Amino acid sequence: MKNSTVINSLFEWFNNCEILKPENPLNVEFLGEDAEQYSIEVVPCQPIIKKYANGTAKCQYLFIFASRNYYGSDNQINISNLEFYEQLEDWIEHQNIVKNLPKLPDGCIPQSVEVLSSGYNMDNDTQTARYQIQCRLKYIKEV
Repeated sequence: MKNSTVINSLFEWFNNCEILKPENPLNVEFLGEDAEQYSIEVVPCQPIIKKYANGTAKCQYLFIFASRNYYGSDNQINISNLEFYEQLEDWIEHQNIVKNLPKLPDGCIPQSVEVLSSGYNMDNDTQTARYQIQCRLKYIKEV
């Protein structure tokens, strides 16, 4: 079943990612202060990469996948956080290989989901940290 918006398509796609813990909430545009949650956040960009004479366009949708995790002086916790992002990158790459891409709205044909930055610690305090990767969905938008 196709979704009515690109963001909803990404939300559903990540909801089917087996490396996300089902007990941890997946949010859109919200990452609270408590650990053990995920968020998909839109990044501003020029959506049209190339416009064709017939009106069809090659488009992009930039987004961040972020999480709030426990963090501190314990190296094992911090390593585990970064390992999660390595696994997420591998999962995204595998989905491209097997062509299991987000089910986009009618008239939109997914081409790929790319990881543009590896997972990194964006912001931290003494107990939790925000980790994230930036990604790009490329798709064809038909007239």
